[in-house]
Amino acid sequence: PTHKLDQARIPLLKDVLLALRGTGVIVKIELKGEGVTEPVLQLVEEMDMVHQCHFSSFVHDRIALVRQLHPETHTDGSHVYKTGALFHDELESATDEDEDDVVQQALKVGASEVHLKYDQCTKDIIAKIHNAGMSSMAWFRGPVGMKQDSQHKYHDVGNEDIAMYRAVMDTGVRQLCCNRPNVLVHYLHQLYR
Repeated sequence: PTHKLDQARIPLLKDVLLALRGTGVIVKIELKGEGVTEPVLQLVEEMDMVHQCHFSSFVHDRIALVRQLHPETHTDGSHVYKTGALFHDELESATDEDEDDVVQQALKVGASEVHLKYDQCTKDIIAKIHNAGMSSMAWFRGPVGMKQDSQHKYHDVGNEDIAMYRAVMDTGVRQLCCNRPNVLVHYLHQLYR
């Protein structure tokens, strides 16, 4: 409905950070544009939210820059600045060699997490990621793309329904970036009652 869009406003990153500061919510910030890495890091530092923000990108040089600027680690060896190397369809017809390459690419840029498209997550690749000392996240396409996938690609699960979330979580992935958090929260409440 256009009447709702007329009043819609996309918040600035600073607005989002102000709203979430001190809540304990982890903010995943995707570094999307040229030259955004350093200003984003500066804003997060000025707001004293490094502990609450993770930085990700499909352009792995941006992750490498975060790590170059901030190699600091905690006493347990984990990075103070958390980073996620995003991957799209690199594992579409994956071999063991392809899976190892994804892990090596992430390690090379100093990523603390690997973020795979939801349908690229398998128990094997997730285990390799975790065995390499990194965490994992599955990301879901936007609502239009997910609707297409559920209608034309995957007929055993619905469009981000409980069955789909269960299938992805069964791979061992530790985090989900989804479009229907209400469905995921409902499922998690059922699972952990």
